[in-house]
Amino acid sequence: MQEIQIRCSVVGLSAEIYICKHLCQETGGSYSVALDESHFKELLLEHAPPPPAIAEFAVANLIKMGFPQRAAEGVISICSCHKEAKVGGGYTCPRCKARVCELPTECRICGLTLVSSPHLARSYHHLFPITPFNEVSPSLLNNPHHKLPRTCFGCQQPLLYPGNKPSPQVTCPKCKQHFCLDCDIYIHESLHNCPGCESLRNSKPVNATEE
Repeated sequence: MQEIQIRCSVVGLSAEIYICKHLCQETGGSYSVALDESHFKELLLEHAPPPPAIAEFAVANLIKMGFPQRAAEGVISICSCHKEAKVGGGYTCPRCKARVCELPTECRICGLTLVSSPHLARSYHHLFPITPFNEVSPSLLNNPHHKLPRTCFGCQQPLLYPGNKPSPQVTCPKCKQHFCLDCDIYIHESLHNCPGCESLRNSKPVNATEE
């Protein structure tokens, strides 16, 4: 197994077996013994995210990608996908300035792979997880002199209970925006992007570049 670079992991249903444990240790895997049905399910789910590659075996394959800007509304341009004129919308390839309708795609003119940052986040979120949000302390929530936002930055729902009493909320350590607990769960488990950080990034007047 070591010679062909295969990593083995075992989830045991009975008492620990030495040969299984030795196999996992030698190949860099993990060995666990399930205590009951719920623990067995938990152990299986731990193997769902792809494990990090072993450094000595990892081969870096770089892919050139472009991050296009959304085309201005009301501007007429020829769509390279459908070979016809369209008004507004779409995206502009940062290399050849051709117009495409949707992302991700490959530019029909220059062949550059065109993506957006959310697409990369959904594909590689297990490699670059979002930093856990900080819970706003009860002392700040109950401090009348500390000004708090009235709505969640994500869903725009009120962050106040009836009677203007603040509800539990969290803040992103990077963009400092406030989110409700439902959005906190959705961002970390499904979206894998912080809306506050994305809005700050999109508000900067930078030109689309290739990476």
